[in-house]
Amino acid sequence: MKLFRQFSLLTLLALNLAPQPAGAAALRISPIGVDIRSDERAAAVTIFNSDNEPVTLQVRLFKWGQVDGEDRLEPATDLIASPPSLKIEPNKSFTLRVARTSTGAVAGELSYRLFIDELPKPIDPRAVSQGVRMVLRTSMPVFVVDKTAIARLAWRVWEDKGGIHAEATNSGLRHAKIGGLRLELADGSVLTLAQGLAGYVLAGSAKRFDYQATSGTPPVHLKSGAPVTVLAKNDLLDIRDSVAAEVR
Repeated sequence: MKLFRQFSLLTLLALNLAPQPAGAAALRISPIGVDIRSDERAAAVTIFNSDNEPVTLQVRLFKWGQVDGEDRLEPATDLIASPPSLKIEPNKSFTLRVARTSTGAVAGELSYRLFIDELPKPIDPRAVSQGVRMVLRTSMPVFVVDKTAIARLAWRVWEDKGGIHAEATNSGLRHAKIGGLRLELADGSVLTLAQGLAGYVLAGSAKRFDYQATSGTPPVHLKSGAPVTVLAKNDLLDIRDSVAAEVR
């Protein structure tokens, strides 16, 4: 089965129709992530069109995994979105249903991504210039989870020819949502890998985070065996984990 790679939670796709820009639809989506307990069958997502024109959307669900620290997607067969396509009039809302095809017990967590794509509006051939038309793609996480499941993270920090990296391995049964990721070095200096959301570490998976130095920042190097403190948030929970740096 063909695998797809997902790089971000919000992607704007430009359709190059003419030189002048035109805006994408203005949508408000709530919630921005979906949790379905293992004893529940479905959840709802509300989409509000605050634009002054109708918008037509396509909805798709993908099973979400992580291989060698990279996100991988494949079409979901055990979770469906209803309806798979919809039209929302200006200043109107629509409630989308996300439902399991089975009500069997879940050991830990199942992870998915929900894609909501705006379909391009028809082109009026009589128009002289229609601009560069933007269409909106929104991706959000969906989890089917045992409410007792928790994440268990172990961290590694190393430097190689590619720079400084931190990797979290999640041996637990629930994802970790990593934000505000920083590395505190032995001399007290702090390297910021992400100020906001850094990414998700799915259950039974690992994910690498890279340090990107800002322009004009003096070079920083790790010392093999020196202590490094990983500071971050897992959703609302504080992470503070001391590890020994590696140099490769």
